[in-house]
Amino acid sequence: MDENKIENNEKTGEKKDERFSLDQSKKILIRYLANENYVIIPDNIEVIGDGAFQGKKITSVTIPDSVHTIGHYAFNRCKKLTSIDIPTGVIYIGDYAFKGCKNLIALEIPRSVKRIGKGACDSTVICIK
Repeated sequence: MDENKIENNEKTGEKKDERFSLDQSKKILIRYLANENYVIIPDNIEVIGDGAFQGKKITSVTIPDSVHTIGHYAFNRCKKLTSIDIPTGVIYIGDYAFKGCKNLIALEIPRSVKRIGKGACDSTVICIK
């Protein structure tokens, strides 16, 4: 991890992680800003926002148990993505969430998922029925 991308706020003790753009509550990941291949999403995140990783050259993503929603187009066109761990807390996967992830060959959907959006795995080798 690049030490320059994480800085401590001496007054509040809060860590600012410049790899991610977050909403004000720091619970919604709006956009991934870095260029690392392997991404570990921070534990406080509850929602991976629409298009948050769209088109990034990531190869692997670890999602924390705190996440319950993967937004529309969240990982759209992540052509190098081969591995993603979806935790049991996820209940919603948005439309076209993994569309165009051509190297994603396996995706384990936990029983906790109540809705999978249309075309979630379009243009992949994965088939969801």
